[in-house]
Amino acid sequence: MPSALLDTEILRQLELLKLRAKRAFLGTRQGGHISLKKGHGIEFSDFRKYELGDDPRHIDWSVFARSERLYVKRFREEEDLSIGIILDSSASMHAAIYDEKWETAKKIALALCYIALMQQDRVLLNVPAQFEPNFVTGARTYHYLMNEVQKITGPCSVDFMQALKKSVLKLSYPGLLFIISDFLMPIEEQKKIFQELLAKNLDITAIQVLGPEDLNPSPDNENIIIIDSE
Repeated sequence: MPSALLDTEILRQLELLKLRAKRAFLGTRQGGHISLKKGHGIEFSDFRKYELGDDPRHIDWSVFARSERLYVKRFREEEDLSIGIILDSSASMHAAIYDEKWETAKKIALALCYIALMQQDRVLLNVPAQFEPNFVTGARTYHYLMNEVQKITGPCSVDFMQALKKSVLKLSYPGLLFIISDFLMPIEEQKKIFQELLAKNLDITAIQVLGPEDLNPSPDNENIIIIDSE
């Protein structure tokens, strides 16, 4: 069995963190995020006039004492959120082993997975062309994701940015999307794909992982030839 990328102490610290969307989304079941729906959650929303059949427990008696009119409280329901995590495993992520870009990217992806699973969200961890499961839920599935990602030791053979668009198609509900990559590809190509992703009603976060060799490819040589690893 592969050794754990994140030790017990780190996991304990991650349990104190939360992933939050910039706006409310509709979920699929009860969870830890404020929903667009009005119901009987814990966060107060507003009042409305009492109607026959309403639960008397939701009447605001302080408002009645002031106005002699019956109003009921409305609350925001709390639901889960769909969270997609797309991990780049292209050749450039594995090019300089001592940079540990791939190891760092895996740790970031699994940390996000753990936080999301602990807060009862639906998680899709996708490594294009290498690991493409369906959504998972529940804290116990973290170990399954960790073991499968640890098995990936070499680069994939597909274009990451094009594979990214296919991976996003699995996000059947709007929610959060994290993209973890070195983003060492033409900027115009990146702009085009991100514009397409923004149109899908996703709250997108791009996490760039770079190594020392990316930042300073040849510190000691003036004349070099650079070869694209992909």
